[in-house]
Amino acid sequence: MPALPDPFRASAVLRRAAGLSREELEGLQLKKIRSLTSRLHATSPYYRRRMDEAKLEPEEITSLEVFRMRFPCATKADFLADQKMQPPFGGRLSIPRDEVALVTATSGTSGQGQEIYGRSQRDVHLLGHLHAMPWFMAGLREGDVAINCVPSGGLTAGGWGPPEGFRIAGATVFHLGGTHSTEAKIELMLSLGGVDFVYASTNYLHTLTHGLLTRGITPREAFPAMHGLFVAGEGYPLEWAETMERLWGCQLQEGYGSTQCHGFAGTTAPSGVFGTNGGRGRIRLFEWEVLVEILDPQTGAPVEPGASGEMVITNLSVEGSPAVRFRTGDAVRFVPWQEAGGGLCWNAIESGTIGRFDDMMKIRGNNLWPQAVDAVVFAHGEIGDYRGRVFTRDGKTAVEICVAFADHASGVAAPRRAGLLESVRRAIKERTNVLMEVREVPRSALPEFALKARRWTDERQQGYRI
Repeated sequence: MPALPDPFRASAVLRRAAGLSREELEGLQLKKIRSLTSRLHATSPYYRRRMDEAKLEPEEITSLEVFRMRFPCATKADFLADQKMQPPFGGRLSIPRDEVALVTATSGTSGQGQEIYGRSQRDVHLLGHLHAMPWFMAGLREGDVAINCVPSGGLTAGGWGPPEGFRIAGATVFHLGGTHSTEAKIELMLSLGGVDFVYASTNYLHTLTHGLLTRGITPREAFPAMHGLFVAGEGYPLEWAETMERLWGCQLQEGYGSTQCHGFAGTTAPSGVFGTNGGRGRIRLFEWEVLVEILDPQTGAPVEPGASGEMVITNLSVEGSPAVRFRTGDAVRFVPWQEAGGGLCWNAIESGTIGRFDDMMKIRGNNLWPQAVDAVVFAHGEIGDYRGRVFTRDGKTAVEICVAFADHASGVAAPRRAGLLESVRRAIKERTNVLMEVREVPRSALPEFALKARRWTDERQQGYRI
């Protein structure tokens, strides 16, 4: 194994995880799964029923392959039905009700409903640990001044995990998400005398950066001590990532996590979002805490290396409401540990390309992924944001892109603006094979998102009404 980067030498937890062979890691996973399934069969009516229906006894799980082949997958609909039968936590809760120390829930952005999870005191600490660990790998250290741009509190794990994570890391943190406007955030950041670390959604880092540029402020000059820039939640084009690193003067890092994962399940740190060849980097998975499978969503079979599939996760250490073989609906590209590099035996997924299978739209016979349009639009540095709309006009499908120029590009002359819009239109057609109308709107006409951006609406069914 090559010399370990500083985070692995400085952390006993990471040092142990990095020192595992693949055989040792899978042995640890199996040990945890056997303990988990035995406990759930005894304490969780939901999981006991699922195992009984599959005619699976916990002691029969003698290998990871047996677990994958015989333990049934669960979906969001399964969890919601369970909650409806036995509110609020469903039969998935595997600790006594009076031991629930924290309630978390999914955001509900899918439109299907919110899954509710009961967490034990140990789970709360684990939630903080799974946030602090990737940030430590990204350079966060005790005493650093950190800015949290993600709204705190509420019900999501993303609202409770960051405060716990920063507390565990010993950082001096300002929780500004949801309480301060972009202008107010910038004013406070400039008054602090130095900022070392920023955590934000991919979309909000974009908004914050443009807010600084609009005021004539270059981030790397305003915050020369910055050594941690961490994003999560959405994909992004490499051109955008290059711009962020250039403007902020430090490496960009990305994490993958969710409420079901109980925090972050992987990170690009310390390597960054770029690979050794300048392409996409790797999000290394914390496989000793979260068992991750990448499966074909149609067949349920594992995908081949380099192929895209659906992420299926199993919590290995969660006590209260563990997710076991949960189908996340997230579309990721699988990178096996042998190809991920870095001397670690952890599997990985490709950074910057995580999407949702339910985000894909079928337009005129073409599969359109919003991330493909993101890559085209944000490759044009003068553009601040956009919204996409699919609708029915005169009985036919139409697609409209409303583009807002960045405030720092307000001086661009009309002929140049028209040329940029045409460039976007042509590039989208080449990338997606879908012809779209592209028009300019004021930046104020587009909403801001503190968390995941929902840039697309599909209004076709409304157009079919008579």
